[in-house]
Amino acid sequence: MKRTVGTATKGFTTMHRAPRRSRTLIRIQAEFQGISEDASIKGKGYTLDLNINGCRIESNTSVPRGSYIRLRLAIPKAPHPVEIGMARVRWVQTGSFGVEFIQRSAEDLPYISRATTESSREVTVQALQPKSGKAPCTVLVVEDDPDVLHLCAKTLEGVDCKVLKASGSSEALQICSTHSGAIHLLLVDLVLRPPVLQLMSGHEQYPRVHGSDLIEHILRIRKKCHVVFMSGHDETALRALGIEVGGALCLQKPFSREDLLMAINQAMAGPPMVSKAPHSGAVKRAVNAR
Repeated sequence: MKRTVGTATKGFTTMHRAPRRSRTLIRIQAEFQGISEDASIKGKGYTLDLNINGCRIESNTSVPRGSYIRLRLAIPKAPHPVEIGMARVRWVQTGSFGVEFIQRSAEDLPYISRATTESSREVTVQALQPKSGKAPCTVLVVEDDPDVLHLCAKTLEGVDCKVLKASGSSEALQICSTHSGAIHLLLVDLVLRPPVLQLMSGHEQYPRVHGSDLIEHILRIRKKCHVVFMSGHDETALRALGIEVGGALCLQKPFSREDLLMAINQAMAGPPMVSKAPHSGAVKRAVNAR
């Protein structure tokens, strides 16, 4: 799908898509039931890309984005169906939807982990090596959800990346202005919530903005960086917020460790974003490396 890049990405170069790796998809039978106001939802399907934080479910049952459901997963070799007490539907596509696990038993975590693609094969990470030298890749992660921020940082540190963490755009801009070393890649949530209490004078040195606008501000400081966006919103919701994605990859939440590393590999394999003359490009969504 192609469309004109909006002002959020004006001046960015288009990143070419790297060759896609083949992938093993583990299908596990799932039953789901809505909770509380969503109690009318009931259906069956199959999971894809299961990990301890969520999964994608293929099903003919229509499930609204934002609804809450319970899940029963028939994981092979588990002594009983694995129960997910509460999961939130983060995105919806034709024939499938993505859920984020909110309540799950610690006793079931080993069975979930055993069933994931993460335990069956490792992701190569050679592309995380900066082309400019042998130093570890430095990644700035900007995410207002502390759990997602922690998981992203832990994953990247596990492959020897140096990780800088920011809970919002102001913190990210301050890091970019004061960090003495290189920042090779930006992993940025597209929709960044401002703090509850915020003074809006219009002259903030480090303004509170969404992820797409944040990239423009950072490129004025850093000149060029590789970029991967992430979001729990679909394109319709992003468009309603005035957010356009262009010239960069966007990971749909929830995503697995493998999804994250593959998207970053893909971004690092292409040219970085630079702030130049206005440029139009195609929307590129990293559909969770599928």
